[in-house]
Amino acid sequence: MGAGSAGLTLAIDLARRGVSFRIIERGKQPFAGSRGKGLQPRTIEIFEQLGMIEAFLNASAPYPPIVNYGVGENGPQVIAAKTDARPGEPYPLSLMIPQWRTEEILRARLADLGGQVEFGVEFAGLAETENGVEARVMVDGQAQTITCAWLIGTDGARSTVRKTLGIGYPGETGTFRMLIADLPVANLSADGWHRWPKAPGGQFALCPLAKTNSFQLSAELTTDDTPDQTREAIQALIAARTGDPSLIAGEPTWTSIYRVNFRLADAYRRGHAFIAGDAAHAHPPTGGQGLNTSVQDSFNLGWKLAAVLRGADAALLDTYESERRDIGAGVLAMSKGLLTQMTDKADMRRGRDTLQLDLNYRASPIAAEARSHPGKVQAGDRVPDATIIDPEGQTVRLFDLLRHPDFTLLAIGGAAISGALARPGMRMVEIDRGPGTWQDRAGELRANCGLEGDCLMLIRPDGYLAGSSPHGWAHERIDDALGRNGRGRGACGTGYRTRAARRAPAAGGRAPIAFDLPFPPSGRRLASASDRGSDRVARNRRACRINALCPQRGARRCRILAARHRRLGPLRA
Repeated sequence: MGAGSAGLTLAIDLARRGVSFRIIERGKQPFAGSRGKGLQPRTIEIFEQLGMIEAFLNASAPYPPIVNYGVGENGPQVIAAKTDARPGEPYPLSLMIPQWRTEEILRARLADLGGQVEFGVEFAGLAETENGVEARVMVDGQAQTITCAWLIGTDGARSTVRKTLGIGYPGETGTFRMLIADLPVANLSADGWHRWPKAPGGQFALCPLAKTNSFQLSAELTTDDTPDQTREAIQALIAARTGDPSLIAGEPTWTSIYRVNFRLADAYRRGHAFIAGDAAHAHPPTGGQGLNTSVQDSFNLGWKLAAVLRGADAALLDTYESERRDIGAGVLAMSKGLLTQMTDKADMRRGRDTLQLDLNYRASPIAAEARSHPGKVQAGDRVPDATIIDPEGQTVRLFDLLRHPDFTLLAIGGAAISGALARPGMRMVEIDRGPGTWQDRAGELRANCGLEGDCLMLIRPDGYLAGSSPHGWAHERIDDALGRNGRGRGACGTGYRTRAARRAPAAGGRAPIAFDLPFPPSGRRLASASDRGSDRVARNRRACRINALCPQRGARRCRILAARHRRLGPLRA
């Protein structure tokens, strides 16, 4: 529900995984404004993984230097962006691109994958069923029902889905209001982001929009009155705020009145429904975090939905909230601090935190770090890029190997055992393991990840490290990490069983083997919704449960589970 950047990103990710979906949008036509005009490096990496990097690089440009007027006695103050480029970060700079063009590229990619947005379809309500959701929508004044396994609300800060689910949206509405408009401005250079921090009537800025003939105008509003938004009124506003009568306004293509909000949803999930993007968090525009955080919400959720639809335990979906809500809270606090910095000190400088490259999921219940000296990249961290050599001697970027929808296992160093670690839904890449394997000749991969010795690194579909270990316990721990992340080996392996296998009656009418995801002895497990409620102690219990009625107790499979159960200890209530 909602076809902005969050909804489109999720649709693209599901489409490339072969998941059937419908994406509906209340508006009759696409959004036409520049609003979220900045892409942070982490978002650019995601768009590369989704197959859109060339389109975005061709349609964007680095931010121009900020030019502040009226803040000193020596003329305009010019502040150029400083890069903090580090190894393994192919896109060290934020890129400017109007939001309408970002969504245009996303829709084109979705069309390439066979999907399309249904405009003019309004969400009207939902009913939870045993196996999913029945969503009520209005199409051309006619009521329709859509039956689906999962429903995701990406319908903005005023989300109807969130309200229907009864999810609170606490926070505060700020006093800072702005008029925003997209329009051409004659006699103004496009080589700088022009700002008048101390303009009469409030702060004022004209920012050139990359690869267009327009500027984004932002004018602080110090009263609650709604200003005239005609070209003539905006012309008068420009002259009054800048003091430069030579600047001539063209016809605006989009205008909006914006009031700053600071809000974070109480929950990101209710039953078979989720919220993402602005429906889950509202940020001030400072730091360019809103659209980027929304895209990453969807990229976190997409692979988990696909895994559950393939048979993974639905508890995997609870990690969407546990991973992304903490991120949302942190980004919200940072954006609020940047707004204060801008309004109090007229300071628009940004730090590395805005790039979103260092955000991590180390505290996630599905992160499995088993190395005693893990180095700078640990389970839950973003995996950096690196250049390696393929078996044919060609140079390849690690990020190129991640342009697929499944897990990637890097087996780095040690003896070559090709095929022994192979698992369904996982691409294995053997590096520095003898003839015929990939090579880290320059040591770039080891250096960028801070590796000490040989190891295994299991990379999630969203580019974060699911688990890592030394080679000593390769097979079992790979399965454990895959099980944590919803990619087990089904009923015939050591991973979790599919939902169908868990529910199917065993011989004699008895229940099949019942067990949760087979985690290593860390004691952590996926927390279900009930765990988070009344049974908080049970959320930490060790997971490897054997049904006392198991009719296969003499089978080798059951002996393996029993041995693991003894090793991990009994369940604790």
